[in-house]
Amino acid sequence: MERKSYRRVDVDGARAVMAQEGALVFDVRDPGSYGRGHIEGARHLTMDGLGEVIQKAPKAAPVVICCYHGNASQEYARILTDFGFQEVYSLDGGYEAWARKAG
Repeated sequence: MERKSYRRVDVDGARAVMAQEGALVFDVRDPGSYGRGHIEGARHLTMDGLGEVIQKAPKAAPVVICCYHGNASQEYARILTDFGFQEVYSLDGGYEAWARKAG
């Protein structure tokens, strides 16, 4: 079976993915930043919690990952695809881009 790779999306692309039924959104920033503001419906995720997501989340669900600027989210996205998640997206520009676009 061919190994899937994650895709990078902009804010509009992330919104389109998040509109799909069953979509999961993870915010990998530090707890303080997450607490000050995050994408509605996003769950906070750290490397410590990644094992639980890998074990329990449906592998076919679309997943959007955001961080500060779009770099760390790519590492998480790669890990999820390595563990068989089929539709993983890293938000380019991260939460900063999301917040700017939300105005």
